[in-house]
Amino acid sequence: MVSAQATVIPGLSRRPDPRMIRALAGLRHWSNREDLDVIVTNSATASALVRLAGTRVPVVYFCHGLHWNETRSIGDRVWPVIERMLLSRTAGVISLNSDDQRWFAQHLDGGRHLHLSAGVGLNLADYPIRELPNGPLRLCWIGEFSTRKRPLLALDTAAELQRRGIDFHLEMLGEGTLRTQIRAEISDRGLSGIVSADGPGDAAATLARSHALVHTAQWEGLPRVMLESLAIGRGSYAFDVKGVRDIPLSQLTTDGDAPELAARIGADWDSGRLREPLVFDRVVLDYSHAATGIRQFLPKFIGVASTTPAVQEDPHVE
Repeated sequence: MVSAQATVIPGLSRRPDPRMIRALAGLRHWSNREDLDVIVTNSATASALVRLAGTRVPVVYFCHGLHWNETRSIGDRVWPVIERMLLSRTAGVISLNSDDQRWFAQHLDGGRHLHLSAGVGLNLADYPIRELPNGPLRLCWIGEFSTRKRPLLALDTAAELQRRGIDFHLEMLGEGTLRTQIRAEISDRGLSGIVSADGPGDAAATLARSHALVHTAQWEGLPRVMLESLAIGRGSYAFDVKGVRDIPLSQLTTDGDAPELAARIGADWDSGRLREPLVFDRVVLDYSHAATGIRQFLPKFIGVASTTPAVQEDPHVE
């Protein structure tokens, strides 16, 4: 089915599903019909399917974040094996964080690898520098209420700030399966009126009325919300994990240690550091840098034979 802007390929999804096997033939048919020069793919499941499909077109994996952190869990050990197998079917790679950059450098020659240290960048006009708010400490947490984003650690941090006697408010913005639990926890922990989690909203406006962003994810590709915070002139407090540690000027603490994170925030509030303007050359965050890099990177693969073994095309695709 073809719309005005996109082709819907049955079985192609971000999440693993037994029905995704149907996408392999659909991807080959789509690639041949559109007479493509290069296929750029990003999400983990979709990128694996494209590289397994056996198209005649070179595939560039725009990796928004390899799906493992410190390779401590069984899952974290399986993913690198799968990705190494898929690299034999990958013409080129675009990476966003230093951990992924190092991993690809070990398994791929440099000419096939582009690294974007500021990610895809921002339209800076959407994130103008804002003056810091007056009054008590205002913090925000912005993201999906999910297991990987660990919003409960934001509540742990808030509880520790409350224990320390700091006058503050934490605004949690976003949606997800854990939001109902978070709202219940706010009440149960006596944080009502101090912490709010009212759902999705305007991230730029929320950052503008805050002194800093709190980020608690287990790992990231490159957290865009932390770049948005930086562009507006707000610092971030987070754990030292993959992707997050690449954000300039972020204040990092031991992974999962909410009391330590609260202590860092409290110390910077008491010292006046959080009331001072953030000094950073935000021009490096502009999307034009990424656009130029990608525009120069992709043409080198045009006319290059696909690294994926071609598969006989099935003339009939449902």
